[in-house]
Amino acid sequence: MRRILYLFFILVGVVCGSAAPRDEIESLLHYVKVLDGAAFVRNGDSHTPQEAEAHLRLKWNKQNSEISTAEDFIRLCATKSSISGQAYIIRFKDGREEEAASVLSKQLQLIRETQKTENQNTPNKALVPTPVSVTTAAGAPVAPDTGAAHL
Repeated sequence: MRRILYLFFILVGVVCGSAAPRDEIESLLHYVKVLDGAAFVRNGDSHTPQEAEAHLRLKWNKQNSEISTAEDFIRLCATKSSISGQAYIIRFKDGREEEAASVLSKQLQLIRETQKTENQNTPNKALVPTPVSVTTAAGAPVAPDTGAAHL
């Protein structure tokens, strides 16, 4: 019985450990998708937030075996074009431009801070990964993506 309990706790740890990066990546993709008024510049062409989210999701699916953290996702999928090597740029509604990797790294920190605060407020909650609320560039709260099919 003791061995079964031990294996159960190891399994819970593995499941929780592997779910968190996926949840973080889904939150980043949702953030991209709902950036109101933003344009995503890829290889010199502007794309809508929805097109950018679909492209990043496609890259994630193709490189899934190489991605084990949200940082891997940003580095391998959201930093630059694999064709031209040009950095992805986000042009915000106000005209400000910033590299997508920088924007998503900042958003990832916000996601983690929010999750940490939520877990501190309810300590037992850390055993089960929960969706993280994120914000748009304007600071409006947005719910994370439910993982519905895209493309």
